[in-house]
Amino acid sequence: MQRSSALGFLTVGMGAGAVVLVLAGLVKGSFAALDHFTTAQWIAGIYLGAGGGALAFILWVMALARATPTRVANTMTVNPIAATLLAALLIGEPITANLLVGLLAVFAGIWIATSEAKPA
Repeated sequence: MQRSSALGFLTVGMGAGAVVLVLAGLVKGSFAALDHFTTAQWIAGIYLGAGGGALAFILWVMALARATPTRVANTMTVNPIAATLLAALLIGEPITANLLVGLLAVFAGIWIATSEAKPA
């Protein structure tokens, strides 16, 4: 890992993971389901893989070069909050009491992790 950049290491890791997933899909015959995908499903899959997966991790690695690991790790925990609010706005997903409790727990975790300890 010391011989390459963090972004290079991430790229090789994600590539290796993709190869293993493709091989597992071939062994299990999971690719047959792709025959029935609509255009919207292909677009969603490509968006999730490229935008939600690769781009998010590339930005995460770049952020690690500029901030502390604790602060950068908290950016990933904001994802469920953003997804919940966007789903409520775009497709009318209901915001239930359980969801609110979960969101409050995420907010509390982010606040605890990013708060500075007060000197005694």
